[in-house]
Amino acid sequence: MTEEVLRACATGRISPQIALARLVLSGAPVDTATLATRAEREPAGSPLHQVAALAAEHAPRLAKLGRIAAGGLDPEGPDLLAATAALFDRLAGEEPEAAVAFYSLGSPELLAAATAELVAVVRSWVRVEDRAVLDFGCGIGRMATALAPDAERVVGVDISAGMIDQARKRAAGLANVAFETTSGGTLPFPDAGFDLVIAVDSFPYLVRAGVTEAQLAELARVLRPGGDLLVFNWSYRGDDAADAREAVDAARFTVGRSGERPFAIWDGVGYHLRRTA
Repeated sequence: MTEEVLRACATGRISPQIALARLVLSGAPVDTATLATRAEREPAGSPLHQVAALAAEHAPRLAKLGRIAAGGLDPEGPDLLAATAALFDRLAGEEPEAAVAFYSLGSPELLAAATAELVAVVRSWVRVEDRAVLDFGCGIGRMATALAPDAERVVGVDISAGMIDQARKRAAGLANVAFETTSGGTLPFPDAGFDLVIAVDSFPYLVRAGVTEAQLAELARVLRPGGDLLVFNWSYRGDDAADAREAVDAARFTVGRSGERPFAIWDGVGYHLRRTA
């Protein structure tokens, strides 16, 4: 597993941050000395040197993240939506930055860089200025706060009350940002109230719970005709073709972008759907 991940990083298929996150998620302790020795075989400044440097810098965090991962990161049980809420309530108290982007390694600085990259992609795909934005599965509110300076207003929703509490604290003082807890069913908003919906790593939990179609119907309801839906990671099942088919089949939406990988830091896959009239 370690060599496979490091080869992927060395050849540029994944970033050093993603490589290190995958090593942590593999379950084995990250050996910083071994990584340093492995990096010595590579040219100076190579991706593996960056992996080794990140591992050395964040070694205490990596140990903590390993313990969190060992505690389970996949919702289980008969009610997967409730299990998802419980999972992220737990993570909100343990490691909120890593909860919304594990490859941030729990570092606010790494998360800020990843968020800036994500925001740049969003702005290159759609207009944010003076639009009403719904941050669907907002987590700690990193996207909502980043988009607030340009948007007319941003509303974040999340199934986790713990995440919403984190988001409200981090967005304190932003007059055009609000957050609401959602049950994973009907959204607490009127019809056609938003111009743009952004879903970052939230759809995989809908897919897992089997409620994607119902939530797409809700998103279509709250979007104005011609409004945009950006989904980053449709699922975690590793089947890009199945994800693309589900995007194409989404009722009341047309697909503009599908299965694109526009990031240097993150390995997320992007979709751009537009609400039909």
